[in-house]
Order: sequence, then structure tokens, then C-alpha cells
Amino acid sequence: MRLKVPDTDTRLAESLVRVIGALRAMDLRKAPSVAETIDWARTLLALGADTLTDDVVRTSLGVILKHQDDVTRATAQLRLS
Repeated sequence: MRLKVPDTDTRLAESLVRVIGALRAMDLRKAPSVAETIDWARTLLALGADTLTDDVVRTSLGVILKHQDDVTRATAQLRLS
């Protein structure tokens, strides 16, 4: 991911990869792909996010999850209420 989005801060990249790993471990209709992970990193940079807060993750899940029921499930399992 850092090769495709080199401006990503190391701490943000590590957090992003941890969240993607947690999402891939869930029973989702479509787990996030590498391309969606890269898109998410680019989106976070465009938004000026330097850390992954619950609010940032919650409001940007639609970038990496394509089905609303997956967003709902991930929000609950990641405890982002």
C-alpha cells in the first residue's frame, strides 16, 4: 500500500492495514480488496486525516465496503457506534 500511496504516514498506514485485516476476518458479502485499501488510503489523505479515529473510520467505510449490510456489520463489530 505504501508503494502506491507513498505520502501515507507510517502510523496511519499501520492503522489502516490493521482495520483492513479486521474487516477481512469478518463474514462480509465482499471483503475489502487491495485496490479498495489503496483507494481508502488516498481518500484519507484527501480528507487530511492523519489518524484513524472511530469517526473517520465510520464516515469512510463506504470507500472500502460496497454493501450497506457490510457497513452496518462492520460498524457494530468494530464498535464504531
